[in-house]
Amino acid sequence: MRLALVGPGIMPIPPDGWGAVESLIWDYALELDELGHDGTIVNTPDWDQIINFLNEEQYDFAHLHYDVFHPIMDRIANETNIPKLAISSHYPYIDQPHMHRRDGYDRTFDWIINNKKYYIFCISKKDYHTFKNAGADESRLLLSENGANHKRFTYRSEAVKPDRSLYLGQIYHRKKQWLYQDIPSIDYVGQDTGATPFDQSKNYLGEWTDEYKREHFTDFASLVLLSDGENGTPLVVKEAIINGLGVVISKYAAHDLPDDLPFVTVIPDDKLTDISYVEEKIKENREVSIGMRDDIRQFGIDNFAWESLVKLYVQNIEKMEANAN
Repeated sequence: MRLALVGPGIMPIPPDGWGAVESLIWDYALELDELGHDGTIVNTPDWDQIINFLNEEQYDFAHLHYDVFHPIMDRIANETNIPKLAISSHYPYIDQPHMHRRDGYDRTFDWIINNKKYYIFCISKKDYHTFKNAGADESRLLLSENGANHKRFTYRSEAVKPDRSLYLGQIYHRKKQWLYQDIPSIDYVGQDTGATPFDQSKNYLGEWTDEYKREHFTDFASLVLLSDGENGTPLVVKEAIINGLGVVISKYAAHDLPDDLPFVTVIPDDKLTDISYVEEKIKENREVSIGMRDDIRQFGIDNFAWESLVKLYVQNIEKMEANAN
């Protein structure tokens, strides 16, 4: 099968550093190729270029990974010969309508809900149920969860830094890094956008290249991610788990995780600003997680390995064909 994976064209694929959507598209393409399919990446913000590229070959399926571009779906349908089309949202506040209005996302959300023509590949159970409960055509919703590529990471059974936690991600308002800089055991990594009161003099390790991240993610005992919105279980959490780290996360980053995992600590909303409480929970999580790193990693491989998830992805595409026929 020949598939076109259309990215937003904001950053390169694969990304040099941060870029969860770009990393996911890259991993999809790699695993599709491993399974004997042709996963081709189209990554430009120029809609005419997208159409031209999609007409260079005969694709069986095109998947748009940037729902803000939803108006181009009709152009792809009308100006190419691709028989099956799907679109995914990576918006982190899908289940928070008041944020739609703030971010200007309400029109895109309404388009998804009222869409009757194209398939929506939901990257999390949260998205699937949010769209369904808002009135979307359930026959056009397919669950297609993302994974994490354990093969690309160096893994060590013992943490190099057993008393340190990592807060990894672009530093901006949604991620809330600056709130926890008085906790001395957290190190911060990511592009600082300058949009928050984050203090680079406090445990800031700068930006990591993708290569450095793949080598050193496993050094830490746990990941911290106390954001106020995520699209299901975010990539960085899945990558932490496949690297043997425990995770201390907000409920927004825990949507698709079982609630009885000893290496997962979910901080309640009413405790997110209680720094002493958060610090103690991070310490407790490290103490538990460093003794079960192999088990944590195995859970990640069992649940997030791309091979099985991409097989389901292909089955979803085949299901689309069966439904159409």
